[in-house]
Amino acid sequence: MRLASIPGVYCIHMSRPKTDSAVLTLRVPARVHRYLTREARRRRQTRSDIARSILQERVDGSSESDVLDEARRQSLLVSKRRSEREALAFLDAVADRRGWK
Repeated sequence: MRLASIPGVYCIHMSRPKTDSAVLTLRVPARVHRYLTREARRRRQTRSDIARSILQERVDGSSESDVLDEARRQSLLVSKRRSEREALAFLDAVADRRGWK
């Protein structure tokens, strides 16, 4: 007996959307798991998102966005230091800005 043939029982069949992706399950060393966890927390993404972007960059051969993101992250961290503010104040005082817009 099929469920759909029972009075009062409805059966809905939902097909998965067609995508060009596949599911991949990996076993990784604890060190890699810790790295993915740290990066996921730092970027506020899932570990899967981090692993996916790393794999995709490797396939594409491009990691420019990560380099730029990391440079910006480090710049923001350093800019909060008192010694950095003092160095920038000194450079601002002695810089020759003639001809700059």
